[in-house]
Amino acid sequence: MDNKGYRKFLVKFTASTLVFALLVGLFMYIVDPLQLYRKSTFYAPLYSSQERYQNAGLAHSYEYDTIILGSSMTQNFVPSHVESVMGGEVMKLSIEGSTAMEQHAVGQVALDTGQVKRVLWGLDYFAMRQDVDAESENMPMYMYDHNPFNDYEYLFNISNIKHAWNALTTPESESKAFRNLDTLRNWDKSAKYSQKAVLETWEKARTKEIGYGKNEFSLDNVKAVFDKYVLSLVKEYPETEFTFYYPPYTILRQQVWAETNPVRAENQYAMKKYMFEQFSQYPNVKVYDFQEDSSITYDLAQYKDLSHHSQAINELIIREIAEGKNRVTAENVDAFNEELESQLAHLAVDMDSGAFSLFVYIDGQEAEFSVPAQVREGRILVPIKELSAALGVEFGFDGTSVVKLRKGDTTAILTKGSTEMVVQTGDDAANAETVDLGYAMQNLSGSMMVTIEPIADIFAESFEVTEPQQYLKEIHMETQASE
Repeated sequence: MDNKGYRKFLVKFTASTLVFALLVGLFMYIVDPLQLYRKSTFYAPLYSSQERYQNAGLAHSYEYDTIILGSSMTQNFVPSHVESVMGGEVMKLSIEGSTAMEQHAVGQVALDTGQVKRVLWGLDYFAMRQDVDAESENMPMYMYDHNPFNDYEYLFNISNIKHAWNALTTPESESKAFRNLDTLRNWDKSAKYSQKAVLETWEKARTKEIGYGKNEFSLDNVKAVFDKYVLSLVKEYPETEFTFYYPPYTILRQQVWAETNPVRAENQYAMKKYMFEQFSQYPNVKVYDFQEDSSITYDLAQYKDLSHHSQAINELIIREIAEGKNRVTAENVDAFNEELESQLAHLAVDMDSGAFSLFVYIDGQEAEFSVPAQVREGRILVPIKELSAALGVEFGFDGTSVVKLRKGDTTAILTKGSTEMVVQTGDDAANAETVDLGYAMQNLSGSMMVTIEPIADIFAESFEVTEPQQYLKEIHMETQASE
């Protein structure tokens, strides 16, 4: 092929490519599968499961006056149910695993429409555990800005082109899970809620999560993230009512954080105080805290893991917000943190019946333990080293399996894996007797645990354990999400 023919071919090829690109771009602009430019009118919407992409279109193109922001903890809100309790027209803009920066991006788009009167924002501490200047690795920010020149990333994305074709060709009777905004990304019906599964996950997490706190973000960084991505919207939209709430994880989730990552736990307490102090300066903000609501957080049967609760809990949260329950005020802001700390200090776990509170008194003084008491075969187990301290007993451990306790002229010897304890008075071995512990002393998730009663009977003048206290209340599902 000579140069003239080559140039002619190149011109035709370039022209054909441009025409093809124009046709594809025009097709995508007209179909607009994620409804970034307009709400669909000539085909039934087929929503995407990718919230970071789909939420841009929902925020841009739909009518609403209330938005829901947050992580997966807010995905089980049903907009129609929220409307029935709080009124208004609700759009859920939750994003699974989202950071504060990502929640800010979608919230900004919605608020910029000028139609938002109220924001319901489930605020997780983990969403603010990011570098204040970090960029999202998952969020298509070109869909959330005001620059039309980068929309080519939307118009020529192969996944979006496939979605456009599916939206046009898929019968309306199919893919129902992606047709209804009430049920979109609501995982309640597919979840398996189980107290047993939660307890098993808790046991594993106590060892698995050791070391997670090595790279914990500083408190100053977390405050800066909050200021930049959360508080800024409150300031920018003073006419909009902001309702923030702290989602209720299980008490066991809080316990694992406190045990394996104490810096994170302390930062979380500090942030709740700091955030309220900032929010309290603005009359358009209300704050609610459900993390100390033991009637929820101890009800492990309502959770699929250590953190994620059922739709019934989301419905309860909305009702209680509407009733003004669990609202944080200047008078009780410290009490919420103190209550959670108290719950953790008295936490006990029965692998058969769940979590509850237990109060132990030795010689009239309350004894607290850094890890939860555990109930095994009806016996209460606590960390032997801390029990020894509460009893005023000299503690010795050979580093492998034998523990020796001494107080006055009484000595007790215990062996890991054994259900028996040898007790001796004075130096005469003939005085030794064997005492049944009721359950073998053993290492449970990193702590040597022993039955409390036989040891307390020997070394304490008085000993009392309160009856287990559980706080559960019956929780009803008010409204099922429509199909």
